[in-house]
Amino acid sequence: MHRLLPLLLLTACKPDPVDSAPPLSSDCALGERTKSWAELCPDGAELLQYVDPMIGTGGGGNAVPGALVPHGMVKLSPDSQVEAGSIDAYEYDAERIEGFSHTHLEGPGGSANGYSNLLVLPFVGELPDSYKALASGFSHDNEDAAPGYYAVTLDEHGIRVELTASAFAGAHRYTFPASEDARIVVDLGHSRGSAVWAEWTASSGIVEGSASYSQHPLLTTLLADAPGSTAELTLYFSGEFSRPFDSQGVFTRDGDGLASEDGPGEISGEDVGGWLGWSTEEGEQIELRLGVSLQSVEQARANREAQVDGQSFEQVRAAAEAAWACALGRVQVEGGSEDQLTLLYTSLYRAMMQPSDLTEPNGSFVSGASGELEAFEACEGRSFYTDDWCMWDTFRTTHPLATLLEPETMDDRVASLLHLYQQGGWLPKCTWMSTGYSRVMIGNHAVPIMADALVKGFADYDQDLLWEAVHKSGIEEDMDFLVEGACGYFNLGTPPEYLEQGFVSHECDPSQSVSMTLEHAYDDWAAARIASLLGLDEQAAAYDLRAEHWRNHWDPDEGFMRGRYRDGSWVEDFDPQSRVDFCESNSWIYSFFVPHDVPGLVETMGGDEAFLERLDTFFDEGHFEPDNEPGFHVPFLYNHTSAVHGTQLRSRRLLADEYSAEHNGLPGNDDAGATSALYALAAMGLYPVAPGDGLYEITSPLFARIELALHDGGSFVISAPESSDEKLYIQSATLDGEALEEPRIAHERIVGGGTLELQMGPEPSDWGGE
Repeated sequence: MHRLLPLLLLTACKPDPVDSAPPLSSDCALGERTKSWAELCPDGAELLQYVDPMIGTGGGGNAVPGALVPHGMVKLSPDSQVEAGSIDAYEYDAERIEGFSHTHLEGPGGSANGYSNLLVLPFVGELPDSYKALASGFSHDNEDAAPGYYAVTLDEHGIRVELTASAFAGAHRYTFPASEDARIVVDLGHSRGSAVWAEWTASSGIVEGSASYSQHPLLTTLLADAPGSTAELTLYFSGEFSRPFDSQGVFTRDGDGLASEDGPGEISGEDVGGWLGWSTEEGEQIELRLGVSLQSVEQARANREAQVDGQSFEQVRAAAEAAWACALGRVQVEGGSEDQLTLLYTSLYRAMMQPSDLTEPNGSFVSGASGELEAFEACEGRSFYTDDWCMWDTFRTTHPLATLLEPETMDDRVASLLHLYQQGGWLPKCTWMSTGYSRVMIGNHAVPIMADALVKGFADYDQDLLWEAVHKSGIEEDMDFLVEGACGYFNLGTPPEYLEQGFVSHECDPSQSVSMTLEHAYDDWAAARIASLLGLDEQAAAYDLRAEHWRNHWDPDEGFMRGRYRDGSWVEDFDPQSRVDFCESNSWIYSFFVPHDVPGLVETMGGDEAFLERLDTFFDEGHFEPDNEPGFHVPFLYNHTSAVHGTQLRSRRLLADEYSAEHNGLPGNDDAGATSALYALAAMGLYPVAPGDGLYEITSPLFARIELALHDGGSFVISAPESSDEKLYIQSATLDGEALEEPRIAHERIVGGGTLELQMGPEPSDWGGE
């Protein structure tokens, strides 16, 4: 997902005092849990060796290489020194590290977002007067990353850095050289957004305080009239060092300027921080345990005490490794090359980073859809998930993968979206740890996420509220303040002209109007699935009619989807490779975006033979863009033709040509694990073209045997014993011994357990052809 909007800055103002927690809503915000999931923790310890967190840290992947646990709020990871406004917290080709911050997004695209808050940096010597001079060079030869662990040597200071983490705390271990001036800086102003205000106190080996940020400077005066579009976050922290510090001080930043003062143990301001000092012997280690919270300093302290205090660094790391072993062990494979195993398990690892579970150890959480950060009680056993950046990306792969591998999270993911609807009045487009709505991207893609969950049997939440939220998003919009030409990125709900005339016009948003129509049509189809499952037949029929709106952009003369003006006329000077009217894409790609009605699209494009010719041309002429989500599903469309083997060929080529076990091994931004989840699904031989229909297209698996652990203690096995680079074509298939003639399988059939056996061969066959 590429974010090409300009960098705009919010004016920072001193907020109200932040030394107390938001008031707690005493009722259970996510509703009572009525279904319990059995503990699922297969032994996956041997699989950790196949996870390489450095994959995707270069080449635009924007992946997080640091220490974290599955869905943890804390993602303790290095920030490299990059150009101002960069989205890269860590860039493999960078030469210097600024420090190690506690919050990150996995693989974001866009302008100046990605968190990178609460940065810690060890160094030796006096603080320089230039902030950039604090950063240190490093070598990848002295860098190590694994699930729950990151380490690097800061060359200019001779300091070995080791990091591990729990869900709400980071554990730092710094091995210093002999020095009278060993120091650790805690920078409260560091952010990929902008600093607003911070407060710091340090005494007797303890550092505590809070820091407020504007997390998304794109929300500018353009959205000044939009309720709740403040994009602010306050993080509270409590840290304890392994030995009292010998000296201390504070500093302020002004651009690159750094003004420090020895002695004071407290400071407040817009862009401030503190430092601690020790006299160290050669090889002496100083450790820091730092807990974070969205509620209060007291809760940050409690989180630290509950999750990392009283444990050695090795014990905290072992707990993080155990959490990853449990998660990754849900997929066990046989066969495949070393690189394929590495890519599979690294992809699964990345797909389980986000959304983040913000339910703190005291059983409450903070959310800000109302425009204010508010604390809520979570019913026992329930979790609040956010940081799904962005659902335009993740509805396609990340969430469908989770329905298979992390079903215990799905009810809570839906309930979390509904909580945000209740709090702010709208379903979000990209959830985050900030106030208001992010508003970036297009469509109402919370709807297919929820439809996919409901059709797959996840229904432990308020279903009346579900339909209320879905229907409001489908018939209303909040853009009273709309600036003409920007309705795609900044609206919540559905544009009125889409409702009135069945398409979004070029005037409404010339950069993505066609994409908006096509994606709203798909969302309408997903809304119809929800309505049907809830017994709302009349509403289902109405949304099914709207799902046909994709046809309003089909230009039969050009044979492509094309933009229209409000009067219905076509946008002139059509070029199918132009980005005009298409979101981060073009008409070559979006002309295939009718995932909910592929048979209708095949017919519209001239039938089976013409559709196949179009698909082959699309790939053979290089129109496929695997680095971005709009085209993720296209290799799997052959499954709706007479030449199903095309899906097997194209998906294999996608995995082989576009992914590698190198630092630049992702084809594009990872986007909260969406690009990684594409690899994981296709490598297992499954892909959900239309999340919400409960189906997975079957393609050529990379492995001889894939076993998915199920929560009832059973398993589903995909067996392809002859699968190889040479034998990549499916010759026949059986499901529990009975012939399977269709190239797709229902979710309910997978979670019921059993074996899908695929006979593979070196030549295409006519298996599964329509």
